[in-house]
Amino acid sequence: MPQEAITAVSEILKTRWIGQGPRVDEVEKKFCQQFNIPYAATVNSGTAALHLALRLANVGEGDEVITTPMTCTATNIPILYSKSKAVFADIQSNSMNIDPADIKRKITPRTKAIMVVHWAGYPCDMAEINEIAKEHNLKVIEDAAHALGAVYQDKYIGAVSDYTCFSFQAIKQITAIDGGMLTMKTEEDYRRAKVLRWYGIDREFKGDIYWKYQIKEVGYKYHMNDVTATILAVQLDKVEQVLKKRAEIANRYLTELKNISGLTLLERKADRQSGNWLFTIQVENRDDFQKKLAENDIESHMVHVRNDICPIFGGTRLDLPVMNKLEGKYISIPLHNQLTDEDVSKVIETIKSGW
Repeated sequence: MPQEAITAVSEILKTRWIGQGPRVDEVEKKFCQQFNIPYAATVNSGTAALHLALRLANVGEGDEVITTPMTCTATNIPILYSKSKAVFADIQSNSMNIDPADIKRKITPRTKAIMVVHWAGYPCDMAEINEIAKEHNLKVIEDAAHALGAVYQDKYIGAVSDYTCFSFQAIKQITAIDGGMLTMKTEEDYRRAKVLRWYGIDREFKGDIYWKYQIKEVGYKYHMNDVTATILAVQLDKVEQVLKKRAEIANRYLTELKNISGLTLLERKADRQSGNWLFTIQVENRDDFQKKLAENDIESHMVHVRNDICPIFGGTRLDLPVMNKLEGKYISIPLHNQLTDEDVSKVIETIKSGW
C-alpha cells in the first residue's frame, strides 16, 4: 500500500463522505480514461461485477453459461447465483485459457453466455470467442481479475467484449483492499448496472422520497465506498510502473527458462500483452520441483484448481482432456513488485540446477 494512499485515506476520513459519494464517480471516470473504456461501474468486489454482468446478460434459471474450469471458484459461483448451469469447456495446453473450439462443441439451445478467464493475465483468443458469440447470439463476459492492463489486438482488456470484470482484492496487481469494476459498451447497461448495485434503487433524484421506492428490479448491496475509491485512484496512478516491473520479471523468466528439460513455458503471441498477475509454467514431477524450490526458500503454488471437482458444480468432468493432462503439471513461481533482480536470479538458477 503506497504512502500516498495512506495519506489520502486519512484525509477522506475527515470529510462528510465515506460511503458512496463523489470519489466513486471520479474513479470510474479515471478508469475509463486510463484504459480507453466506454463505461465502467465500481462495485465492492470482482465477484459482484461477475454477478451483475450475468444479470445484465439476462442469464436466469435454466440457462447455461459456458465457462472455464481453470480459475478461482469466484468466477463460476456467481453462475449459480443466477440459478443457471456452468458448462465447462476445455482449456488450451499452450495458454491454459479456454479453448474456442471446445466452446463451439458445448453450445446448446440453452446457452446464454460465454464466460472467459485470462489465465495469469494473458488474454484469451477473444476474436474467435466473440465471433462464436455473434454467430449464436450469446453475450461474452470476461473475468479479467488476472488481467488489469493486459492488451489484446491494440485494445485494453475491458474494451473488447460485452462485459469485463476486474478485481482490486488484496492480492491483485494493485489493491484497494477490496472492490471491483464492471466495464460495458452501452449506456443502457451502465445505467442498469448502477441501479442493480444499489438494491434496484435509482439514486438520481427525480422527485420526492417516494420516487426511490419505485423499484422495478431486485438489486443488491454491491456499491463501492469513497474510502475504497480513494485508495483505488491512488493505485491507478501506480499501474504503469507496477505493470512494467512485472513484465520485466516475466520477460527474464521467458528468456532464461527456455529449453530446460521437463519444463514448458506458456505461449506469448505478438497480438496481445499479459497483465502478468502470475507466471505459470508446466513441469514434470511437480512435487519434486516444489520441494526443490522450498528447500531454497522459494515459494510456488498452483494458486487455483479446476472448478469442476467441486460438488456444487457436479463433480469432475471426463470431457476435458487437456485439463486432465495438465492437472498434475502446472505451477506458478514468484512474480511480484517486491522481487529484486537477485531474487529473480535465485529462482532461475535454482530451477536450472534441476529437481
